[in-house]
Amino acid sequence: KTPLSMYLSTLGWKVANIPLIDGMSPSPLLYEVDRRRVVGLTMQPGQLIMYRQRRQHHLGTPSSLSYSNPPELIEELEFAERIFRVGQFTVIDMTDKPIEESAHEIINTVTRKLA
Repeated sequence: KTPLSMYLSTLGWKVANIPLIDGMSPSPLLYEVDRRRVVGLTMQPGQLIMYRQRRQHHLGTPSSLSYSNPPELIEELEFAERIFRVGQFTVIDMTDKPIEESAHEIINTVTRKLA
């Protein structure tokens, strides 16, 4: 999320990266933003697990953490999907996409919705 946000900002877009934490409701302010401007990001569980395990390895953190635990990660993705549904936000699947392609998809989606 952060690299994508940084890339979009270099293209002149104002971006806010709002982490969704399983079990914690996001700020009610999220639902006050024009939903045409909000994009939820998701990814297939297998790829997300792989990224998180790699990150844990590089950081030297224990692999037993819930951060990359498959059942907990699936719960986390389902929690995010519920928030996206409630807010009626556009959802972009980031699986197997480079940042540039995802950014292009977000820009096209938001631009089209605001037209």
